[in-house]
Amino acid sequence: MSAYDVHIGKLISGRRELEGKGVYLLCTPEKTITEMESPGSVQGILVSSQDWEDALYEFCQSALTQYIAAGHNKDVYTFSIQVDTYHGSLLVYINNAEGLNQSIEDALPYERSRASASQTGQDDSQLRERLHYELQYAEADYPFMYDEYPPSLEHWLNMLACIEIGTPQHLDVEQNYIFEKKITDSQLFLLAINVIHRLKEDLRQLDQTDRFIAYVSAADGVGGDYLTTSQLIRKCISEEKLYRAMPEVQEMDLAFEAAALEVQKKPLQEQVLHWTTAIEQGEFGKGSPQQYEKTDYASYEQLLSLGEPAIPYLREQLQTELEEDTKLIIEIVLQDLS
Repeated sequence: MSAYDVHIGKLISGRRELEGKGVYLLCTPEKTITEMESPGSVQGILVSSQDWEDALYEFCQSALTQYIAAGHNKDVYTFSIQVDTYHGSLLVYINNAEGLNQSIEDALPYERSRASASQTGQDDSQLRERLHYELQYAEADYPFMYDEYPPSLEHWLNMLACIEIGTPQHLDVEQNYIFEKKITDSQLFLLAINVIHRLKEDLRQLDQTDRFIAYVSAADGVGGDYLTTSQLIRKCISEEKLYRAMPEVQEMDLAFEAAALEVQKKPLQEQVLHWTTAIEQGEFGKGSPQQYEKTDYASYEQLLSLGEPAIPYLREQLQTELEEDTKLIIEIVLQDLS
C-alpha cells in the first residue's frame, strides 16, 4: 500500500488538492454511472460536499444521543469516527472506563490459558496491564458502536460503494443522483475531520476523563492504525492531548526522529538509498516507518526534505530493480521537487 500511503498522506497533510474538482458523477435508475462536466444539463438530486458533511454531523449527533440515553455516560475517554473510503462505510465508536474494563475481563481467561501454555510466567496483574494497552483504542472491541445512518446518508453511502467498487448494477435509485467526483478521492476523511471539530460543543455532553480524545480513524484496508496514528488523529487533536492519551506514540515519535537524525549524518546518496530501501522492504524491513506507527508517507517526506541536490540519486534509484510501487513513490518525489 506504499504508493497509496503517499497519495492519501499528501491529501491529509494538505500537500495536494482533491482530485476530481469540477467533475460530477451521475447515478441513474437505469443502473449507470456516468462522468459529466456540468450537472446543469441533467435533472436530479445534487449531493454537495456540504451535504455529506452535514449528514455525517447529524449521524454523530444521533450516536451521542443514543449513547447518553442508554445510561453509559460516565468516564468516557474516546469518541471516534471510523472511515472506510473504499466500501463507503462510516462507524461511530465511543468507549468509557467501564467498557474497557469489561473488555479486559472478557479477554482475560483466554490470555491466562495462553500465558500458561507458553510458560511466560505473567500473572493476572501483568496480563491486565497488557490488555489495557492493547484494547484501549481497539475500536472493534468496544461495546458501543453506532451504524444507524440518517436515511439520506445511508442512501448516498450505498451509491458511493457502487462507484468505488465499480458495481453500477447494484445501484438502487428511483431518480438521478449527482455527486461531485472529488468524494471518490478519499474526501470522507477530510469531511470526518471537519465534523470532529464541529462536534466540539456537542461532545461536552459527555462525562469526559482528563485523557478524552475525539478523532477520525481509518478502517483496515484504507490505512488502518498506521494512517490513524501518524496523520488522522493529529488533524483532530493537539499533540499535547495525543501524547497525554497515548504516551507510547510520543515515544515512537522521538525514536523515529532520532533514527532520522542518524540517517542525516550519512552522505546524500546513502540517505536516498536508506529511505528507498525502507520503502522497498516494507513493514518488516530495516528502518521501516511502520516500526514507529507511521506509513511510507514518512519516508516520502524524508526524501522530499533532501531537496533538489538529491534528484540525481533519486533518478539513479529508478534504474535499479525496484518494485513498481517504490518507483512510483520516487517519481512522485521527483515531480514534487521539480
